[in-house]
Amino acid sequence: MNTPRIIARTVPRLLALAALAASLGCSTLARRGPALLPTAHQVRTGPFVVYSNEPIKADAPPVKALERLRGDLATRLDPAVDSDPGPIEVYVLDDRDAFVHLLRFYFPELPPRRAFFMAQDDQRIVYTFHGPMLDEDLRHEAAHALLRGRFGDIPLWLDEGLAEYFEAGPDDLQDRDDRLARLAADAKSGWKPDLRRLETLGEIHQMAPRDYRESWAWVDLLLADPARGKPLLLDHLRARDARSALTTTLADRGTDGDTLLAHLGGTPARVIAQKPTPADARSARVIRLQDRPAADPLPSRPGLLRRVGSFLGL
Repeated sequence: MNTPRIIARTVPRLLALAALAASLGCSTLARRGPALLPTAHQVRTGPFVVYSNEPIKADAPPVKALERLRGDLATRLDPAVDSDPGPIEVYVLDDRDAFVHLLRFYFPELPPRRAFFMAQDDQRIVYTFHGPMLDEDLRHEAAHALLRGRFGDIPLWLDEGLAEYFEAGPDDLQDRDDRLARLAADAKSGWKPDLRRLETLGEIHQMAPRDYRESWAWVDLLLADPARGKPLLLDHLRARDARSALTTTLADRGTDGDTLLAHLGGTPARVIAQKPTPADARSARVIRLQDRPAADPLPSRPGLLRRVGSFLGL
């Protein structure tokens, strides 16, 4: 967990390789020598076509992870995600060595990563390898693919924040507690949320581990309130090219970095952000709103009181 992923917008070399592998078929590739991409076996689930050299059963954990991801996105974000017709190609290489070889051969400029998602036009592809983090890596990268299919090209920070949120699953309390522990350590070292800065990031290499954590936190804040925060997030996602800065939308409703810190610190009462309105208005519009290098260490988890204190600067 917590290893940056790579999202590329234009990847003709590797996408061409995938198309070639699919068109040539296994027997042709065998005559040409060992293939860099696995094509011997495939299993389908929803919009995903999972390719591998060794067969993966339809009820295997990686396949189930993709199925659960679709359900989580449909339930927690947008039911339309579940109607994605695909195909989304998923290549699961034999091991890390095979994966690194693939990267070095086609993209020597890229740093080592466990998995990545690439898209060009309507083609969406996930690359990863068999390993202890396979299910988690698949969910993260497949979330990128499903989000792109539903909402198009969304802001980098939000794309990563949503992928982080659905990586282990929103019901994984241990994962959430681990993230809160890291954010508590960030706050103790002087970090303060800055959504406006996140919105200026346009390249994946610009995002530090803390940026992934903060992106997750803003998503967690919005989706914690399905009545008001979630519709606001969906409106922002659906706006596409007409999107205004989410910072501005939230600020108009009194939601800022302090709101996020209160949410993360576990303040007992729900944080209510109310948009300022003229005094004679009959009613106010109200919104209730409650990363990733491997070398990034996990701090020891503080108790609840210490965590709240760290967010409040005590």
